[in-house]
Amino acid sequence: MKIDFTFDSTNYRHYMDGINSVLHCHHYITLTQKTAHKYAAMGGNKILTESAEDAFRPLFDAGIQKNNLADPASRLAACTEYYSAMGMGLVNMKGDASGGEATLQRSHVDQGWLKKFGPSQLPVNYVTCGFLAAAFAAAHGKPARSYQVTETASIAKGDPESKFSVVCK
Repeated sequence: MKIDFTFDSTNYRHYMDGINSVLHCHHYITLTQKTAHKYAAMGGNKILTESAEDAFRPLFDAGIQKNNLADPASRLAACTEYYSAMGMGLVNMKGDASGGEATLQRSHVDQGWLKKFGPSQLPVNYVTCGFLAAAFAAAHGKPARSYQVTETASIAKGDPESKFSVVCK
């Protein structure tokens, strides 16, 4: 898949396939996640996941349309490429319209968390949960909030890779 990267030097904005994008920053993501953990009782983690889902979905839809990707497998593969292109790590997704799973062999968020805070007692990839929810929804032509994503193993917690369960609601 060809991803078009552009930069608006007047307003200092990066674009991927015409969508305004921030590529990655483990400082921002880990501090945002730490805040979400602090306010978990008020829905902090859910808010972060849903915000990420809403942020990634327009990019996926634009890339799918631009590259004329008709089948769900090629759409998931495109989302996999976006994850790496943004510097987020290496993700592997598989599944169908009913759901699936994903693994991270390498995670910028987890590595950033470990460097800043050390091992975590809780999962830290709520941004990736939102990414995966958006990817599965885009791949299968479903609206936002169609998929529930749960991190079941976490590099930040000491697991060798992060794993996610994706279930269609």
